[in-house]
This record gives sequence, C-alpha cells and structure tokens, in this order.
Amino acid sequence: MTRHARILVSGDPSAVAIARDRVLAHVRAWGVPLDEGMRDAVKLVASELITNAVVHGSGFTTVGVYLGDGRLLLVVHDGNRAEPRREYATGDAEAGRGLALVESLATSNGWEPTARGKKVWAEFEVPSPSPAARGEVLRRSIKTAAPRAYVNLMPSSSAKAAGVTSLPVRVSSVTNTEGEQR
Repeated sequence: MTRHARILVSGDPSAVAIARDRVLAHVRAWGVPLDEGMRDAVKLVASELITNAVVHGSGFTTVGVYLGDGRLLLVVHDGNRAEPRREYATGDAEAGRGLALVESLATSNGWEPTARGKKVWAEFEVPSPSPAARGEVLRRSIKTAAPRAYVNLMPSSSAKAAGVTSLPVRVSSVTNTEGEQR
C-alpha cells in the first residue's frame, strides 16, 4: 500500500523546521522502523531540500512524502525553474554543502522542471512498516510536529467518550486587521 502526505510550507525560513518535523512525524505514524542513522539522514535531507526551496524559490513550497514498497520518497516543489546547482563549500562556509549531502545520504535523487517551477526529490530504501499505527500514535506524532496553536484541534479519546466532539483552539497571539498583536 502506498501512503502519502503533503505539507504546505510558507516562504519563511522559520517554517523549515516545522515542515521537517512533520515529515518525520508522518514516517513515524506510518510505522516505519527507522534506526537513528536513517532517521538523521531523512531529517537532514528533508531540511536541505526544504531550505533550498524556501531560500531560492518563490511563494509557497509543497513537500510530498510517499511511502511504498520499501521506498520513502521526498518531493519538494517550488516556484523557481532554475536547475539546482551543486556548489562547493570552502573552509568554514555555512552554505554550499546541501546537495552534496543529499547525494551522499539518499539512495537516489534528482530534479525535474514543472509547469510552475521545479520539483526536487530524494529517495531512501527503508524497512517495511510495522503494523499500521492507529489513532493515539498518530495523535502523538502530530502533536509533536504541530505548531503550538494547532495542538488541541483533535479531542482526546477521553473527551470523545464524554461527548466532546471538538475543542477550542489555543492561539498564542492574534493579529487584528490593523496589524496589532493581541
């Protein structure tokens, strides 16, 4: 069975960590038993691909996560049609190592132009998922990866038993139409 998820990422660099954590949350919720090394590789590759799309693309970035037949595929769509260029970092440079890391950690990787930009992808060979994860595992995974304002969207099983079908959303701050934060 093929499983898939899509994650929409704003053009804000601070969204990269949230998107990366959501990728890992989906993989965990699907029951894929990743060892520490493979989990770190998926995390680093997701970070690199999403960061490149946010920094070099335009507008929103879409991350697709696909699992099937022992393969995990990450596909990042952005609005820039330019071919990703592998740069060579020198000394203490903070940039220029991303695509080299992707090439060394992923089983395969590449890119393709699309009608609205490009998609850059990386694929990993992964162990078969353990038996399907159910509600509570998925709920914990999503709570771990979700921004604080969205954590309480799903009622717990005890709340459902008490007849509560929805919970109020906690929002840490709200900006009104005049741009004032409350």
